[in-house]
Amino acid sequence: MELINTKVRHQDYGEGTIIRLENSYIYVNFKQCEMKFQYPNSFDEFLVHENSNIHAIIKKDIEILKKSQIYKKQKPVENKKKNNADKRKIVKIKFYPRTNIAFKCNFCDGGHSNNRVGFNGVCSNGIIRNNIEVEKRVWCNEDDSPCSQYLNGIINRSELDDMCNDGGSVCYESQMLRDWKAFAGVVHTGKRKGKPMKLNQVQNNSLCILTTRDPNSNESERYIFGAFLVDENNKGDNENAGYVMAKSRYRIELTPKEARKMLFWNYHSNNNQPTVAVWSSGLHRYVKDDEAIQILNDIAKLKQKTKEQELANDFLNYFAQISDINLSIMPEKNGALQRK
Repeated sequence: MELINTKVRHQDYGEGTIIRLENSYIYVNFKQCEMKFQYPNSFDEFLVHENSNIHAIIKKDIEILKKSQIYKKQKPVENKKKNNADKRKIVKIKFYPRTNIAFKCNFCDGGHSNNRVGFNGVCSNGIIRNNIEVEKRVWCNEDDSPCSQYLNGIINRSELDDMCNDGGSVCYESQMLRDWKAFAGVVHTGKRKGKPMKLNQVQNNSLCILTTRDPNSNESERYIFGAFLVDENNKGDNENAGYVMAKSRYRIELTPKEARKMLFWNYHSNNNQPTVAVWSSGLHRYVKDDEAIQILNDIAKLKQKTKEQELANDFLNYFAQISDINLSIMPEKNGALQRK
């Protein structure tokens, strides 16, 4: 199988050309750099060959390697071009395996109905006051926060609501179930206060889990109100926070009644305090595949005999397929609430 001078696509670097093959590595020339990848492992994570027949052959080689138990996750090496194109410094890129992500979301009842918790518009006056005066949510209390400006009489309710028109938003939560986009946020304490947070471990086909808790509830009552399969992601940089979003059909929200049955801490636990339901700092945390499949499985059960039954089942089966999970051997839930 001839690979030299054939085209591949990388999820971040775009289209590239394989320029040489040495031992078990291929070298790919992208527009902005040249990169070195382990072969064939890189086609399991980073690369897609433009020829579907060749890609299928490579994937078969990967499956053979996995069965032989000598498969290793690749660690790509990038050759960044300097002013002198002939002199290139090899820089190792830190590799993160794909994982799933859960977000801690401030409660938002914007767009609330019998079929929706909220998270699609500006909060009601009561929740705005609760988030600012009682819960003392960080962004809600900022001077730049439209909700804070409204509560202080700087803008009126009509002006506040208009901010969510034409694709706008007043906060991350107000657009979450409209745009299906979740942000990593910024650091609120310490030396990095105000700096954007990154999402290093999230890739396409990661599951994103959206969680919240009702006003005047405790952390053990945190519940899942939506989930989506990531098909666009940006890890972020020093200027902008990382984000994940979905445009495909694999995105599902739960009704208020369904959501409150999906307690997040039934599935997840902390490494240091596995029996304690505590989130602590940060707006997100990473979730393993076995926890993700348990969540999708329970969502599918809740959606039986509803108009979203087919979507929930398809979502579960597709995630199981891409994650190589056997649904007939479903792992037991082992979250903090299950360990008490």
